[in-house]
Amino acid sequence: MNIPSNASWDKYGMTVAGWTNGTNGSSLDQLSRPLGLTITDSDVLYICDRNNYRIVIVDLNSTYSISIIGSGYGAASNQFKRPTDLLVINGALYVTDPDNARIQEMSLNGSNPSEILSATDLYESTYFYIDQNYNIYISFTADHKVVLFTTNSTNSTIVAGIGISGSNLSQLNKPYGIFVDSNGTIYIADCYNNRVMKWFANASTGIIAVGSVPSPTDLTMDTNNYLYISESASGRITKWASNATSGICIAACTGIPGLNSNQLNTPHSLAFDKYGSLYVGDYANNRIQKFQILHSQSKSKVYFIEKYIH
Repeated sequence: MNIPSNASWDKYGMTVAGWTNGTNGSSLDQLSRPLGLTITDSDVLYICDRNNYRIVIVDLNSTYSISIIGSGYGAASNQFKRPTDLLVINGALYVTDPDNARIQEMSLNGSNPSEILSATDLYESTYFYIDQNYNIYISFTADHKVVLFTTNSTNSTIVAGIGISGSNLSQLNKPYGIFVDSNGTIYIADCYNNRVMKWFANASTGIIAVGSVPSPTDLTMDTNNYLYISESASGRITKWASNATSGICIAACTGIPGLNSNQLNTPHSLAFDKYGSLYVGDYANNRIQKFQILHSQSKSKVYFIEKYIH
């Protein structure tokens, strides 16, 4: 299943988590600098509420009922120190907890947490991706690289970048979101280089998949090989066909960061529900915005982006 190539989205978003006016806070209905997000097939939204040290769960089918995973700042198994990303695979929730140098696995309600990866070099990790073989790819924004932990290993291998910032084809500069296709090709939001890099498995250099993107922070790909990119500097979401030289704006298309319902401010993450509606982590506005899909080939069909990350 996939989103039809001619799909369009409502230009006005609605707030499904956090306050519409952008006020940050720690009450149940507030967020503080949300980062990674993902949506299950049963329309439950999970959010890394970074500066509140918790995971927020929003049941999108129950008038947006909200619950919390995490008992506050700390290193205990039920605590977090600024979680950055999360995903759901096969009925389990995975969370990156970089300040605790770990990735945790738990039930979807937060019970039975356990470390699946703990390594000192997980400090300062940002976004991650787990492939079908449970290999873990992690972006290190401050260290300008993407690393791979193979299944059940605590030793990492650099698979993109060299750990030194730069703009040549072997380097990255503040990488954020990553996506890995079934061939092991890595797509990287190379934020400070204003581009998306495409890195084939075992390659020493990448190629520019999308250039001239204003500070990309997250991306995903649908089954038609369209890339969807959050542009933090322009405050919008764009869609790119393979080998395209320009993208199409699909959400927050004023191109001016702001607080209105047709604007975003430093978007940092994106996800699609099973119908194709778009959800965006509106980072600087401390909220999650939903942009309803408007067009599909058949009302009886359900379209879904295959996506392990946000």
